[in-house]
Amino acid sequence: MLELGISQAQSQFTKLLNKTSIIIDKKSNIKKAVILPYEEYSCLLKRASKNTHKDEGVFDQFVGTLDNTFKTDDSRYNRIVD
Repeated sequence: MLELGISQAQSQFTKLLNKTSIIIDKKSNIKKAVILPYEEYSCLLKRASKNTHKDEGVFDQFVGTLDNTFKTDDSRYNRIVD
């Protein structure tokens, strides 16, 4: 995976469209964006939409939106998931 600063990503944008890339704000060292080729993105969506992967497999380490027992008092979160 390629890691670039914001200005580097802007100058090389068309070259980045075929590579998985992370764009980082070098001043604050915060990851700002990820660029994925469409083929990789579509594979991730297909895997995420299968229920078997939500309970076991690649998504089993996540807690929250994928966990059926997760509860919160955050009204914004509850509006989105309910």
